[in-house]
Amino acid sequence: MIKISKNANELIQKLMKEYPNTKLTVGIYHDENTSLKLFDVSGEIPYESHIYEIASITKAFTASLFAKYLHESKMDLNDSIAKYIPELEDRKYYPTLKRLATHTAGYTTEALTRAQIAKIYIKFFWNSMLKKQFYAPVDFYMDHKKMIWFAKQKKLQDKNYEYSYTNYSFALLGHGISQVAGKQFVELMEKFIKQDLGLDNTIFGTNRDGILSGYVNNVNVGNEGLGKGDCTAPAHFLTSNAEDLLAFARMNSEENPQYLGLCHNIYPINKKEFGIEYDIGLGWVYFKEKKPCRFFMSGGSEGFTSAISFVKEKNFAMAILTNAGSYKGILELSDTIMNDNCI
Repeated sequence: MIKISKNANELIQKLMKEYPNTKLTVGIYHDENTSLKLFDVSGEIPYESHIYEIASITKAFTASLFAKYLHESKMDLNDSIAKYIPELEDRKYYPTLKRLATHTAGYTTEALTRAQIAKIYIKFFWNSMLKKQFYAPVDFYMDHKKMIWFAKQKKLQDKNYEYSYTNYSFALLGHGISQVAGKQFVELMEKFIKQDLGLDNTIFGTNRDGILSGYVNNVNVGNEGLGKGDCTAPAHFLTSNAEDLLAFARMNSEENPQYLGLCHNIYPINKKEFGIEYDIGLGWVYFKEKKPCRFFMSGGSEGFTSAISFVKEKNFAMAILTNAGSYKGILELSDTIMNDNCI
């Protein structure tokens, strides 16, 4: 039997009171049972499927496609990214695919010029101080020219750097994958999701039926669009629903397709944030101190927050999606629901 405890319901009610214009969807799979629930400010309401921006959970899908290419020996973890991007053959060392996929390549910032960084701070000041809306709309748009420029100007050593999470690392990795396939990344990824993973509601872009508008501090911020030629697509811009994300988490739990298991090889980084120590897989975070140990990935865009997780030993998978931006309680809610059902 799948449970959402009193504590979990209290966390959901707290979020709904803070964001009364939003919805929250919870999908749980455990021991052959599936439950999908929808909440708004009034509490649980009759279930209806909605489309959400899933932001960085895109990286888990990109890592899955990467795992397929590793399984088929089309790519190798220890290859330099320069092997797949001809413009990067100008010097001896560029990061390996493994370092890009585990955020240990040495990239600590996004591919931004000083002028763009200044623009971000101006936007933050305007929204936070003058409009009293405490969020910073950040535009990380990166075309092919900027992606190559940033790789060339960043001189790195042949070593594992300290873990530093960036969209840029996955943008570069995704471009390498697309070069192997000879197809644009968005087309390649959507075909993979539909044909290989069998998911029909996970695509790029926000111009689609059923998608919710995002909210920050109860301000309707609409949706983030994927700009034409934006090379950060491998890191950020998928949209999906709870049915697809729960199915994807379950596929990973069961390692079906088999190559998804390559994403679950653990690479120690001994990182600790918010009192939690974790290591890294390919596109996943691995909480090694929490019991039961679990794989986890979250996504946050300007007006959306989402999370997926799974525990192989417990035959458990979960997806949480909300159109409330910067919802910091998503990890606590995820832990509470998991503990309700797995301990």
